[in-house]
Amino acid sequence: MKPPINNIQIYNQRLDGVYGEFGAGADVQALYIQTAITPKQLDRISLISEIRGSERWPVRDLFQRDVDNDRVTYSLLPYLQEADKVKFFNPLTLTLLPMEETGSTVLTQMPKVREFSMDKDNRSYVGIEREDFYRIRWVLGYPQYATIEWNDTRSLLVAIDGQHRLSALKRFHKDTQVSSHRDFLKWRIPVVIVSFRAGPGRAEPPSVLEVVRSIFVYINTEAREVNEARKILLTDESVTAVCTQELLERSHANDLRGDSERDAQRLPLLFYDWRGEETKKRKIHAPAAVKSVEEIHNWFKHYILGEDFDEFQETQLGIDPTHPLHESFHDKKLSYGASKELRSLVKKEFLPSVAYLLENFAPYRSYVSALWKLERKYENTNQSDLARHAFYELRFGTNHAPDPIRSNVARILGDIKNQIEDLKKKFFHKPIDLDIAMRGVISAFGHLRDWVGNPSWSEYAKWFAHALNRTYENGWLDFRESSGRRKFLLHIAQDHNDAVVNYRFDKVSDALGPYLELLVAAYGRPWPESWDDDWWPTLREIHLETLSGTILRGFKKQVRPQLKEEYPLGGKVLTAAVNREAQKLAGRQIRKLERELEKIEAAAPAE
Repeated sequence: MKPPINNIQIYNQRLDGVYGEFGAGADVQALYIQTAITPKQLDRISLISEIRGSERWPVRDLFQRDVDNDRVTYSLLPYLQEADKVKFFNPLTLTLLPMEETGSTVLTQMPKVREFSMDKDNRSYVGIEREDFYRIRWVLGYPQYATIEWNDTRSLLVAIDGQHRLSALKRFHKDTQVSSHRDFLKWRIPVVIVSFRAGPGRAEPPSVLEVVRSIFVYINTEAREVNEARKILLTDESVTAVCTQELLERSHANDLRGDSERDAQRLPLLFYDWRGEETKKRKIHAPAAVKSVEEIHNWFKHYILGEDFDEFQETQLGIDPTHPLHESFHDKKLSYGASKELRSLVKKEFLPSVAYLLENFAPYRSYVSALWKLERKYENTNQSDLARHAFYELRFGTNHAPDPIRSNVARILGDIKNQIEDLKKKFFHKPIDLDIAMRGVISAFGHLRDWVGNPSWSEYAKWFAHALNRTYENGWLDFRESSGRRKFLLHIAQDHNDAVVNYRFDKVSDALGPYLELLVAAYGRPWPESWDDDWWPTLREIHLETLSGTILRGFKKQVRPQLKEEYPLGGKVLTAAVNREAQKLAGRQIRKLERELEKIEAAAPAE
């Protein structure tokens, strides 16, 4: 027996199905209705990308917002259209998003749940309700007789998983010319409508986006893998991932402000390739982006913070035995509350200091300034309305231009992309346009702080950025033929054939990282009074020895082919000759670097 039809007119949509619950965790319990819909009911379901303003949601709430249209067109739709193929797929996973009264904006907080019971027709019913939004009820003891009802002016039924299947099904339903369409109208499409409710220990209800995100994270990390960038932006359980999310969110929050309120010095969101868009499983590179989500995350993991929950990470974040997060680090696990505490901690000083370095590194600062000027230039033209939509799409991946001007917006967007490519070529010479350069910079930034006694992040970042720019301006990070310092990068970052070497994360720490530590330390004199001078001789000796070993390996590869002609029989005689010649050349390069460091020290201002 089904529950009686609801007589309250506020709920104007209804589906019957089976009610179920999952075990609670983090004082939140998952619940669901499993049911089926007809093809005509597909229009009741929205894609997340169709929710106006979803592109402005915080970075870490990056759900599967973007549909790969090529995948739908060339894979899923032909599968549905093929009359000779048996059709079967997993249920679509849906949820109901509570909306503001206007029906255009998702509520911030999830409305509270009210449990209720009722007797009717000699049957007892129980259920839960978010008043004015939706309610679920079932026959007591018979959850297979359940009904979900919702008010479609206040609740939006959206697909959390299966957006590509949903998009293909919607397109197939509209294609009345397909011969198999009549059979399709008889289908019952399986769906699961999922939601959460907070437990008694939860101080406040979860946010709506937190609920949606929780569903998406579970499905796409436990059931199947998402791409690496999205995984980083979705997880709450990794310290380095949380730091990556919050660093990008600084830029995202700034870009959401009006033009007059935005901080022109802050890196724009389009600096990061953050959306993780793909087509045919190939990543789509964002046109203005300089660094990817994966790259930023690896900076934290390999150079600044280290592996999650290790002692070095605690030191870098200032977590001592009295800190609220100490127990989480000991247990090597972040609870919901610990994750919120971590976000609060890293946003205070640590991430603003990392951001300061990126925003003030000379080539990045010049690029961001040029982007800002480019946008201002378009504001003063008769195409400013088109450009506004174009820049919005650059930031958030979509725009809200009305149909009549969309083609013109696309034209302006193409022009802007071409100008951005020109700006990149202007400000990013080799190796600044390659990952190795910033890996070296961030390696030095992360490791040098420990040598100087772990000063405050803000003090250290300002000192490091100033010294780094002096290093850069004096040509110590330049592959170009015109650079007088290019020879010092031989076998540290570039070999004798001009190929980039030692660029992998583990190699940088023995090559470009210590190279830049030495130069930044030298150009950073005089050091702050609170720093002890005792560290410099030891750092210098150790890093020069490390670089000597790296350069020696490079010269061995360089001279071996040259000496083979002189020692055609090879063997130990050739190896000995290679070692002698390589040691001579490596020693000469290291001595030249030592002399340059001495010159820099001698030219430093008096303390």
